[in-house]
Amino acid sequence: MHTQDLPIVDCPKAPRARGQAHGEALRGVIAEKIERWQAAIGKSYGQPAKTFLPAFLTATDFRPAVAEFTPELLEEVHGIAEGAGIAEETAFALQLMDEEWWFGKTKGDGHCSSLAIAPAEGQPTLVGQTMDLPRWHDHAQALLRLKDGDNETLVYTSAGMVGLMGVSSRGLGICVNTLSQLATSRRGLPVAFAMRGALAQANAEAAAAFLSRVRHASGQNYQIGDRQGVRTLECSAGGAAVLTVENGRSLHTNHPLASTDAAPGAKMEGSSNSRNRLRSLHTDFARSRPVDLDRIKTALSACRKGGAVSMVPKGPANAHTKLGLMKSMTVGAVIYEIGETVSLSVAAGPPSVEGWKKITLRQG
Repeated sequence: MHTQDLPIVDCPKAPRARGQAHGEALRGVIAEKIERWQAAIGKSYGQPAKTFLPAFLTATDFRPAVAEFTPELLEEVHGIAEGAGIAEETAFALQLMDEEWWFGKTKGDGHCSSLAIAPAEGQPTLVGQTMDLPRWHDHAQALLRLKDGDNETLVYTSAGMVGLMGVSSRGLGICVNTLSQLATSRRGLPVAFAMRGALAQANAEAAAAFLSRVRHASGQNYQIGDRQGVRTLECSAGGAAVLTVENGRSLHTNHPLASTDAAPGAKMEGSSNSRNRLRSLHTDFARSRPVDLDRIKTALSACRKGGAVSMVPKGPANAHTKLGLMKSMTVGAVIYEIGETVSLSVAAGPPSVEGWKKITLRQG
């Protein structure tokens, strides 16, 4: 996917209609993605999707938490299924990316890198990340433009999902990264719904309160920013741990920095790759000069040995080889500038090789 080809789907306010618009606009992309996803399940878990997915959905019970905390998103998922012409259970399972990983015992600790920079004199709040996923997500990238009266929200997603990360014209932006070391729950709120539920809040304080209140299904770090400042929460089945943001800068990769709610047998120090990426971010923000959009683009484009923040795929993607299908790559990068105006800079692939596009959100 190239940034210039990134589809933007306009979605109405009503939840079911919102999902229908998403599903209809990306119907072919969703169908192709499901084929790649099902092939990847067989490669990853040693059993076909037709047996793995029913076992996964039977052994877990996420719907009550979704119905309790984000009921409108259940309607949106129904709409996606209708618009895309797929079974509702398939559409629901598509939302459970992080949960599928820990249920299937996928090896590795994820590869996303995120940051949040508090506002300073002449500099707005800045929140950004690289989104690193298995390569079969490539060519499914999309932006959802959610309309709500005079305001709008832009959500970066993989086709068929309610969202990966996003920013609203109210002045709230959220980025995420997986923390596979933390405790999970088969009855908690899945990450995609938790992110969208937090993004629907009025400000960072309310978003943090929402994430502190819900029952979480998966370990996940949430970087939250609004016009007043930034907050970072590491969430898990045991609750939310709030990180202290030092010097107005929060940098994070894929190992916990505050939470001690460990999954059984977890190595809380994370992988060398995660530690090296965090070191890379700290290197790029070590100097005291002001932070701006270009500096963040440079940090998210870094390809240092042993810990590339921007992950560029190598070789052809081949559904018949585990390497080509499952190897991670950066499927997108975002930077939110949240000041008097709110804007999204987006790259639809590894930012070290892919261009950026800037979109200013409409405000009421």
